[in-house]
Amino acid sequence: MEFGLSPAEEIEQLELRIEELEGSIARSRRLMKAGGAAAICGPVLLLALMLGVLAYSPARTLIGLALTIGGVVLTGSSKSSTEHLERSLQRAEQERNAAIDALGLSPIGGGSD
Repeated sequence: MEFGLSPAEEIEQLELRIEELEGSIARSRRLMKAGGAAAICGPVLLLALMLGVLAYSPARTLIGLALTIGGVVLTGSSKSSTEHLERSLQRAEQERNAAIDALGLSPIGGGSD
């Protein structure tokens, strides 16, 4: 909550923050999928080298190891980032809902009391 903002401005700022967080979460999930793909491709490449499906070369071995290790690291890091971003999104949504509730709006349509 920022000081000096009207309730409508505060809600608008929170809406922008929510949109930014949703975009960040989507990017983080894409990175997590890319890391998972790399973590699968690396061992497949190493297995193909061991079985003789591909001709052995030190470069291919290093690529396989790099894909495996990099994929695992990227997946884990992205998962952690995604979880953090999701918690931030929940807090921003709660703040937005509290700001909307603080406006004391009543429903349109003439509910009888």
